[in-house]
Amino acid sequence: MSSVTSVTSTSAATGTNVTAPTVTAPSKTLTTADFLQLLTTEMSNQDPLQPMDDTASMAQLAQFSSLDDMNKLSQSFSQMRADQSKYTAASYLGMQVTVLDANQQAVTGAVTAVDTSSDTPQLEINGTYYPISSVTKIEFPSTTPAA
Repeated sequence: MSSVTSVTSTSAATGTNVTAPTVTAPSKTLTTADFLQLLTTEMSNQDPLQPMDDTASMAQLAQFSSLDDMNKLSQSFSQMRADQSKYTAASYLGMQVTVLDANQQAVTGAVTAVDTSSDTPQLEINGTYYPISSVTKIEFPSTTPAA
């Protein structure tokens, strides 16, 4: 919702105070509380001899509920994707991987640790951490034949 506040300044020509309204940018999202406030205001201001159509209100409420559920589902998918990224990083432990460093140079080595404290898991290779997104190749560790 947008809000209007007053700004008072002094006019240079007349020396009197002039109050000018300033408008802040409206919010891009409509929350459940906003919807319920609008519905309450609409119902309290309706003409008792011509009440609003209750089916339209129920349809709006159903649409808003559906939108709220879709937002929750989107958040769940984002969390699931982040968790999957952590599981994938953990599966690289002990694997021979090739990553691109900050200079776009290939670095190859075994993954010895995984750091999941940030949004993007980091793989430790040769003592340096690289984001999982920089992995270009994954191999089983090389094995030497038994003598």
